[in-house]
Amino acid sequence: MRMTLQHVPTRRLAFVRVTGPFGQGNAQAIADIKQWASRRGLLRDGAILCGIPRDDPSATPPEECRYDAAIVVSDDLELDDTVGVGNLRGGRYAVFDVPHTTEGLNAAWSRLFAEIETRGLAMDDAPIFEMYTSELLARHTCQLWVPLRRELP
Repeated sequence: MRMTLQHVPTRRLAFVRVTGPFGQGNAQAIADIKQWASRRGLLRDGAILCGIPRDDPSATPPEECRYDAAIVVSDDLELDDTVGVGNLRGGRYAVFDVPHTTEGLNAAWSRLFAEIETRGLAMDDAPIFEMYTSELLARHTCQLWVPLRRELP
């Protein structure tokens, strides 16, 4: 898998959360946040959408797995009570380009932890997230962002 290292600032998110087995509910949550963002004129070039699995499905019962479908928003945007608000932690990430298909994402998730270990990187405990932008989707690609431990001084 192609990987780059990137540093990013903390970003504010508006999100819709679903709870249950990962899969169909995730797609509905993405559709819901896109509809919310579209009504507010936020789905324009440069918009960043994220899918954030909050739980490890190997350690959490399927019915308790949480998934946030989110869009990066400005700090001054007033949010209503139909969405949650949170942050994507800033810092260093390993970024993997992945085919934007169910098969591509499943294959990437299954190899992700071995790829990190093989490259001698150490993961942080912040959530891994999927990133979607219009530029990436035009190439039929999305990205997996893996938080890395801060480098020691």
